[in-house]
Amino acid sequence: MAVKAVYFDGEVAADRQVKVELGPDGLLISGADVGPQSWAYGTLSAINRHHAGHPFRLSHAGQPGTRLVFRDEAFIAGLIARAPHLSGGFNPHLARKIAAWTVAGLAGVAIVGYLILQYAPERVAFLLPDSWRDRAGAQIEASLTEGTKHCRDVGGEAALRAMALRLADGDPAIPPAAIRVYDIPIVNAFAMPGGRIVLTKALIQAAEAPEEVAGVLAHEVGHVVNRHSEAQLVRATGLQILINVATGGSAGQLSNFAGLAAILSYSRAAEREADAYSLWVMRAAAIDPLGFKHFFERLQKDRPETSTGFFKKIGNVLATHPGTEDRIARIEPLPDGVTARPVLTEAQWQALRGICG
Repeated sequence: MAVKAVYFDGEVAADRQVKVELGPDGLLISGADVGPQSWAYGTLSAINRHHAGHPFRLSHAGQPGTRLVFRDEAFIAGLIARAPHLSGGFNPHLARKIAAWTVAGLAGVAIVGYLILQYAPERVAFLLPDSWRDRAGAQIEASLTEGTKHCRDVGGEAALRAMALRLADGDPAIPPAAIRVYDIPIVNAFAMPGGRIVLTKALIQAAEAPEEVAGVLAHEVGHVVNRHSEAQLVRATGLQILINVATGGSAGQLSNFAGLAAILSYSRAAEREADAYSLWVMRAAAIDPLGFKHFFERLQKDRPETSTGFFKKIGNVLATHPGTEDRIARIEPLPDGVTARPVLTEAQWQALRGICG
């Protein structure tokens, strides 16, 4: 059945009279001024919903701007029977197109996200507002030290401040850091976003001289200076966690993410950078770096067993600081002519060792 219709090509305002037939796969269009055309049913779109007594207008996906207008009710009913989506139902062609656009868009977002999280965290880390950094650090510290004692002995905290000041002798530009000791039975230390550093009681007890603790602290300060923990936070948890942190979201995601381990486990490149800083600042402050070296040599020899239970997520200092043999080899004594100066007095050292009571 062929009916009369009006055809617009979308290029000129003139309308053209054509005949339209329902073919097996689509509309067959022909006219004196219009060459034969076939519009597949799946490529048709209704410009307006059909209402009896009103013209029915169609467009064709393959020819943007073209229009086809007809009124024959019987023809329209036959067309809708072959292409139900024209009545407002499902259009498989349009659905495929939308799906393709959606997939392409998601793929684009995924690629951009991957590139940002893999190659830009170090730059992003220095763009994070201080309020975000402090909030993230507070949440991570709370999760990391949950259920443990914060050691607050006055003499021990004073000794810790004195040690930080000795490091500042080598680098007066050291950023402010909140250094705390917790009664955690694992030999380790951690730098967190916002300039937070945690030393464990077990680490202080394992040290035989203040220079050993000073070396570890200098290393963690190196992470703070380079904002390694902020970069790792971006890389490990993605921007969603940053949004939650900024808006006061729950710390649950940070603690449940395999996360704490991922955030606290730096790459070898970051560890080398923190080591290089620690050695530089100790030389500049005339602190004997061999104490740092002897500390790691003893730990390497003793090889503490991997922790279990709650503390399994933070491991020991050897597990969370890769390449121990290499880092030991890079630690050299002070240059000739430089005399080491004490980090703490004996009384201060004993106070630090007793900071947890």
